[in-house]
Amino acid sequence: MRKYLIPILFVIIQVSAFAQTPPTLYEKIDKNKMNQWVNSIFNELTDDEKIGQLFMIVADPRTTDANTQKILKNISDQKIGGILFSKGELIDQAESTNKYQKVSKIPLLISLDGEWGLSMRLTNTTQFPRNMALGAIADDQLLIEYGKEVGRQCKEMGIHINFAPVLDVNSNPNNPVIGNRSFGENPEAVSSKGIAYAKGLESMGIIAVAKHFPGHGDTSEDSHKTTPVVTNKLSHLKEVELYPFKKYIEAGFSGVMTGHLSVPALDNKTGNPTSLSPIIVTNLLKNNMGFSGLTFTDALVMKGATSDRNVCVDALLAGNDILLSSGAPVTDFKAVKKAVADGIIKRELIEEKCRKILEYKYIVGLNNYKPIVIKGLEDRLNTIDAEYICRKLNENSITLLKNDSDILPVKKLGTTTIAVLSIGDTQKTEFQRMLENYCETDNYFITSNTTEKTATNIFRKLASYDLIICGVHRAKSSDMKSLQQLADKNNVVLAYFATPYNLDNFSKTSANAKAVIMAYENTPFAQEYAAQIIMGGIPSKGKLPVTLPDFPYGTGFETCKIRLSYELPVKVGMSMSKLSNIDKIVAEGIDEKAFPGCEVLVAKDGVVVYNKAFGYFDYANTHPVEVTDLYDLASVTKATATVPAIMELYDEKKIGLNDKISKYVPILKNTDKEDITIKEALFHESGLTSFIPFYQLAVDKDSYSGSMFSSRKDQTYRILYDDNTYGRTDFSFRSELVSDTLKKGFTSQVAQGFYVSDNFKNLILREIADSKLKKKRQYLYSDLNFMLLKEVVENVSKLPFDEFLQKRFYNNLGANYTMFHPLGKTDMAFIAPTENDQMIRRQILIGYPHDEAAAFMGGVSGNAGLFSNANDLAKLLQMFLYQGQYGGEKYLSAETCRLFTKTKSSNSRRGLGFDKPDPKDTSSGSSGRLVPASVYGHTGFTGTCFWVDPDNNLIYIFLSNRVYPSRTYKKLMTLNIRTRIQDVIYESMDNVK
Repeated sequence: MRKYLIPILFVIIQVSAFAQTPPTLYEKIDKNKMNQWVNSIFNELTDDEKIGQLFMIVADPRTTDANTQKILKNISDQKIGGILFSKGELIDQAESTNKYQKVSKIPLLISLDGEWGLSMRLTNTTQFPRNMALGAIADDQLLIEYGKEVGRQCKEMGIHINFAPVLDVNSNPNNPVIGNRSFGENPEAVSSKGIAYAKGLESMGIIAVAKHFPGHGDTSEDSHKTTPVVTNKLSHLKEVELYPFKKYIEAGFSGVMTGHLSVPALDNKTGNPTSLSPIIVTNLLKNNMGFSGLTFTDALVMKGATSDRNVCVDALLAGNDILLSSGAPVTDFKAVKKAVADGIIKRELIEEKCRKILEYKYIVGLNNYKPIVIKGLEDRLNTIDAEYICRKLNENSITLLKNDSDILPVKKLGTTTIAVLSIGDTQKTEFQRMLENYCETDNYFITSNTTEKTATNIFRKLASYDLIICGVHRAKSSDMKSLQQLADKNNVVLAYFATPYNLDNFSKTSANAKAVIMAYENTPFAQEYAAQIIMGGIPSKGKLPVTLPDFPYGTGFETCKIRLSYELPVKVGMSMSKLSNIDKIVAEGIDEKAFPGCEVLVAKDGVVVYNKAFGYFDYANTHPVEVTDLYDLASVTKATATVPAIMELYDEKKIGLNDKISKYVPILKNTDKEDITIKEALFHESGLTSFIPFYQLAVDKDSYSGSMFSSRKDQTYRILYDDNTYGRTDFSFRSELVSDTLKKGFTSQVAQGFYVSDNFKNLILREIADSKLKKKRQYLYSDLNFMLLKEVVENVSKLPFDEFLQKRFYNNLGANYTMFHPLGKTDMAFIAPTENDQMIRRQILIGYPHDEAAAFMGGVSGNAGLFSNANDLAKLLQMFLYQGQYGGEKYLSAETCRLFTKTKSSNSRRGLGFDKPDPKDTSSGSSGRLVPASVYGHTGFTGTCFWVDPDNNLIYIFLSNRVYPSRTYKKLMTLNIRTRIQDVIYESMDNVK
């Protein structure tokens, strides 16, 4: 059999042979300068030092005396040429590197076994995806960027060599050692991904080392434990296993690692593993495939490296240049030295390899060695750019394997109940948290410790939901019959956060599920982006890099972006460092007691790039603000409740802008307000007075004497109500209008223990109808306009105002925490308090409108009363930017959106319900000085605002409770906090229109 195989091998190798391909790093270097440095070192070396250069030993980075002394002795006695650090802490490794480089006569080559970057070996470093996930990415340019970033981090750590890329074509699903370390099963794809990664590495001056030559992908054994046998024929090896290495060598990269394999089709003569075979290392790799760079053995301490004599001697004779991870450096050094003395290894071979290693030391800059700067090292490694690249890799790798009836992205949030089941985790996952950004979900957890009774109860509850999203977070998790049955009868989306090969454990559930997502690994970013694909925040792009029993190679459904996504600012060309100035402005505001806490959100191009909570609910620091907490929006209600309601009725042709309000609000008929139009009310040009203190209708005038307010403080007028205005508290409310308990006829709640007559709303409307009207078509901001518009909405839609908005907008948008009457759904602990109202309601207001008019309307009014958080508001505002569409649903026509957001009064800066910048005086309005004229938004008395910029596709939201504990706190305005933040946002943008 041998006599047959060797001639065939010779013929095929000859057909494949080509000229030597000099590595690009070698070709680019100044040869004269390199030779001068190499000669200056080489000529001073002893025989022992020349041999020592060929050894690269493994070092424990932990800086214990025993570890340090061991390596120092190897440097001193064996004259080692390089070090590969094992797993550890980055500071330990950096300090050890400096220490060892300092004592070494010749600078050491420092290597990394970083197939997916530093995090493979070092804690507290960027956790890039593993190769199997990267194999799902269509755009190889991303892998070049990734390689550059890994190379940059290597340079910061004083690392010169990375044992990557893995070019093993993983064609065996049962491979115990390669698996997700491979880019996949397709030789061309593995080639392109590996070359892209290597190109990025070497562009940063880091030596890339492809492994494990001639290919470890089609094995069922682990070379750490034995010598795996590859039984493929020569034709298969040429087309599959050797193909990526051939392309890699042609592309001109610097390093190759030889694996400990038995490949009879390549060498059935020597009996040695491939790493120790001259036929494979010298004849095939070097002579016939043309590789002239550095050749490394795989770790010689592995069980797969077996030999009848010393493995290091055989490795050098086979053609390897560097002996990696000798099991016994002292013994092996002596064995090599003896082999040279005995003539087994020619002295010229040692010198040739030594010179070659010195040349590459020059190439990586060791002729000008500089120690690692320890101070700030972790920050220099873990940059925003590194995180962004990591995010992009995850975003582009997540693969949608199945999408029956286009169930993803999820639509119709307003009528779909959603549960999220976590299999394998006991705490809320990043997957579940990200899903909560989009809609209201209920979370459930099942682990190996979950009892059968508990699991049965969970599945019983899950069956009642319209959609169940199941995240599998542990590779060892197994399918459950209850889950299979649930997927058969209900709409189930299965998201798998483990290696693709293990998906077979859930074959029945995946067969029954409506959608299956492969996320490849259980990292926070993989979870976040899988959730965003499910909800349509980002499109799905990944393609399966391997074949699975139920899903062929290349499977990957593509979807569209239909909702907001959550990314870093660099995604949309914004500077994170400049945006961080927002933090400073907010800190100033909190220090100056302009507000106790706040939330700031920025979204651009449909991407939320900044959403932070600051401070506390109050100055006693009782509750740190979270981005999910609710704020009283005050007058922002006008633009986020009343305006969209009017827009929809206008869109449906149920009202016209020139319609008289009295047409829908009969109480205005036969008054001087009969001719006020909807447009005039939206423009604040109706002539209605600014406000009316409606609460005074409920005050018993006989309960006190004198006036309600005074400009001076005394025993009667003790409460500071406004600048130089003090109020009294020694008055009572009319018992026929006010009750301290809920009872028949008194169901309209103003505050805790404070109810007004159900007829009080009519008293307010009568008060508006009877109020003094000022000259029309002159701008005068008035809450009364929007109180009347709310009545228009109710009378036309035949629905209560809050119900109409929830049904038509908020629920469908997934803005489930945008609401009137928040205490009906949200715990008081998650609602920011507004004022400590000591005069009228005589309590701290939490969950009730600060605005008295809205409060005495029962908490639902067109001028105020809405509560929300910034994330929810952003959905509504993004719908405006998307010209009336969001989440795959149409809310308004594009024409109506353009009309309401672009129209501006000729008499003031006001738009149709929106505020706008003043083009004549940028300092007079409520927006920043850098905004374009197209911006529209609104501010609220409680310290809130939003601004939408259609030119730059930008949303800015600021929420605070600056009126706590008192409405007299006005530093938010005097310090220009909101407008300064808005200016920072524009300063952070690369291209401002």
